[in-house]
Amino acid sequence: MKKRNFYWLLGIGILVFLILVPHIMPRFQLRMLTEIIIFTLFTLTWKMMLNEGGMFSFGHAVYFGFGAYASVLGWMHIQGLSFLSGVLLGGLAAALLAFLLSAFLVRLSGTYYALLTFAFNMLVWGLIWKWRSLTGGDDGLGMFPKPDLLGISMKVPANFYYATLGIIGLCVFLCWYLIKTPFGNTVLSIKANEERAKFIGVQVRASKLVFLTQLGFFAGIAGALFAQFHEFICPTVIDMGRSTNVLFMAYIGGVGQFWGPLLGSGLFVYLSEYLSSLTDRWEFFMGLIFVTIAVFAPQGIAGIIGKKR
Repeated sequence: MKKRNFYWLLGIGILVFLILVPHIMPRFQLRMLTEIIIFTLFTLTWKMMLNEGGMFSFGHAVYFGFGAYASVLGWMHIQGLSFLSGVLLGGLAAALLAFLLSAFLVRLSGTYYALLTFAFNMLVWGLIWKWRSLTGGDDGLGMFPKPDLLGISMKVPANFYYATLGIIGLCVFLCWYLIKTPFGNTVLSIKANEERAKFIGVQVRASKLVFLTQLGFFAGIAGALFAQFHEFICPTVIDMGRSTNVLFMAYIGGVGQFWGPLLGSGLFVYLSEYLSSLTDRWEFFMGLIFVTIAVFAPQGIAGIIGKKR
């Protein structure tokens, strides 16, 4: 009971801190925290694909970037599209793409699955890069509307932070709840022993398809918010660099703990900003940090904390 009370108090303390952040942090740090929150959901979807679904992806940015482009094109070409509707459009577009791609992906596993995700990522990235009349190509898309949310201006950083916190918080809760449902148990059973799951009557491919479609939806939501956060998008939101970054964030935080993506996203964003201000070779040092964690703490920072606890 004491441990439960401690977790409740810790959760309330974190919630109070997140609510007070715009009033106690400078604007630059507020923007950094907003980006961390967005990447937390993106990283969580990759972590769930690996840890709960047992599927390793080299192309998860395809859903993140596709959701970003779909939402931006919606805001640019659909008159009166609201903020929430645009974010939801990004999630639904990414879910549709995830459904179409996963129809092929669920037939494979292991290395073949990972390589096919890489191929699909590069295919969609190539389409976005070449279709300049629609996506702007390497020039990207900017100057798109930033609608209000229920009459509240999203151009104010504090307001956008609160909106992002609420939307991402709801999505993270739904991801957590998904694993607790009977469907979540089905996905876990497939990962544990796919042949046994088939033997007891589980529709393995259908279950994987639904699971990957749901993860694509949440990744698209993160991508749509990322587009509004930067007020500009270009093919880098969907390239292999983005897919590699989410892998780094997941492993740095720890794929074995549900809250690992939060730690990994926070550390990755903070170190990226800090190291890039010191040297233009900051990727090299980020690689060293990743290798060090992979060698000495393969379960990530969350795994170290869990062992000490």
